[in-house]
Amino acid sequence: MLLFDCFFGRCAKPSCDGCALGTVRSLRLALKSRAMQRQESSSVAPVGSWEQPETVMQHARITNPKQDTAKKRKRLLVPREEIAWYPVIKPELCNGCGDCKVICKPGVFELGEPDPTGIHRPKLIVGHPYKCLVLCDRCVPICTSGAIVLPPKEKFEHFVEYID
Repeated sequence: MLLFDCFFGRCAKPSCDGCALGTVRSLRLALKSRAMQRQESSSVAPVGSWEQPETVMQHARITNPKQDTAKKRKRLLVPREEIAWYPVIKPELCNGCGDCKVICKPGVFELGEPDPTGIHRPKLIVGHPYKCLVLCDRCVPICTSGAIVLPPKEKFEHFVEYID
């Protein structure tokens, strides 16, 4: 059962450092990110044996201005310390899986206080809030328990300028 617990994010260990099953969590994260990419790029209906190829119409891809700007580099118009864009973790929902810590490249998340009883994994906290990239929301869909909350993007778009 330890293998399944690790795969589904219910492992009792505080981290995967030195764990023989660390590759299981890596596999789960890879599959999860692959599924998210598949959802974003599915724009053509699949052709099956029950359909005629002539009836399948290829949809024109509608370009979203936000998608175009996501590929461009961002420049902040004010100092980062003046922008209150950072995640908030609801401790009652956090299960301590650490997926947010793995996916966050700047290192915003840290392990919190260990459980005094030693039964549960330590919950994660926002250790370095101003390391969070403005308008980045990669950690929200990867959180299995839905504990991460970010402010609305609309309130912070005026702090960012997109450059080529």
